[in-house]
Amino acid sequence: MLIRKKRIHVLKRWLIKMTKKTKDKKKVKIAEAEEYYQKGLDCWQQDDTDGGIECLQKAVKLNPDYFEAWYDLGNAYYSGKNDFDSAYKYWQKALELKPDDNNVLYNLGNAYREMGEFDKAIDIYKKVVGKNPKDHEAWNNIANAYSGKGEIKSAIECWKKALEIKPDKVETWYNLGVIYLKLEEFDKSIECTQKALEFYPESDELHRLLNTAKRGKEAQKQK
Repeated sequence: MLIRKKRIHVLKRWLIKMTKKTKDKKKVKIAEAEEYYQKGLDCWQQDDTDGGIECLQKAVKLNPDYFEAWYDLGNAYYSGKNDFDSAYKYWQKALELKPDDNNVLYNLGNAYREMGEFDKAIDIYKKVVGKNPKDHEAWNNIANAYSGKGEIKSAIECWKKALEIKPDKVETWYNLGVIYLKLEEFDKSIECTQKALEFYPESDELHRLLNTAKRGKEAQKQK
C-alpha cells in the first residue's frame, strides 16, 4: 500500500514537472512569435513584402492563436501581393479567433467592393451594423456598395442613415451631393454640398461640386 502511494506521489510530481515544461515551451514560442511579428512589421515598413510575409508566417506557426499576425498576413497578401484568395484565407483565420472584429470585416468588405463583388461586400458590412447599428462608416460603405451596383435609392437611404449617426461626416454629404448631381436633382445637390462646406470650407473639390450643381440648376431653368 505504501509503495502504491509512493508511486502515485512520484507520478504527480512528474505530471507537474511536465506541465511546467509544456507551459514554459509555450511561453518561449509566444515570445518568439512576437519577435517574428515585429520583424514582419519592420519589413513591411521597408516595402519588403516577401520578407514581411515570411516573418508573419513564422509567427503564426509558432503561435496559431496570434490574431494580429493572421490579420496582417491577410493585409500583406492583399495590399502587397494583390492576392485576394490568400488574403481571404488569412482573414478567415483571424475571424475564427475574433469573429466580430471590425478591422477584418471592413478589410474583407472593402476588398469585395474594390473587385466589384458588391453583394458580398454588402453582406459583410451588414454584419458590422448588425452588431453595432450606430457604425456610421459601415452604413456609408453599404451605401457605396449599393451605388456601385446601381441601386441608387438604397444607396441614398444608407447615406442618410449614416448622417443620422454622424451629421458632420463630410464624405457622406459629398457622396450625396455627387449622386444628386448625377440625378439632376440640383437643389438637393446644392444643399448637401453646402452642408459639407460647413465642416470643410477650404475644400476645392466641394466648391467645384457646388459650382457645377449651380450651373446645372441654371441650365435646367432655361430648358
